[in-house]
This record gives sequence, C-alpha cells and structure tokens, in this order.
Amino acid sequence: MNNKKLKILNPIMFVVLVIAVAGIITYKISELFNYDAYGFKEIHEIFGFLFAVLAIFHIAYNWQWIKSQIFGIKPKKK
Repeated sequence: MNNKKLKILNPIMFVVLVIAVAGIITYKISELFNYDAYGFKEIHEIFGFLFAVLAIFHIAYNWQWIKSQIFGIKPKKK
C-alpha cells in the first residue's frame, strides 16, 4: 500500500521542489537587478512549506525501510 502512495508522492515532491527552487532563483535574480519579483518570494515560501509537509509523509511511508537501514531494526515477519 505504501508503495502505491510513494509512486504518487515522489513525483509530486519533485515538482514542488523544482518550483520552490525556481522561486528562490527568480527572487534572488530580481534582487540583484532591482526589479519586482512578481510574487516569486511568496511562491517560494508556499511551495517550501508544501515540500516540508510532503517530506513528512514521505518519511512516514518509508519508516520501515529507515528503521531497517539506519537503526538495524528488521521488520517483524507475519
């Protein structure tokens, strides 16, 4: 079940990350050349927050793998 959710979540996270980074770059370039960034700072903030929320879900869906790889805790067999 988590695998299906991750197949949806991961591409969404990638798109949100690209938009957030593009917002940062556009905002910084606008500061450099002293022109109005047309809301790119706000786009960066909104998509940065959205990325953080999606990252929490990503970690939650991968928690079994994280426990087994980092902490050495193997999942219980049913």
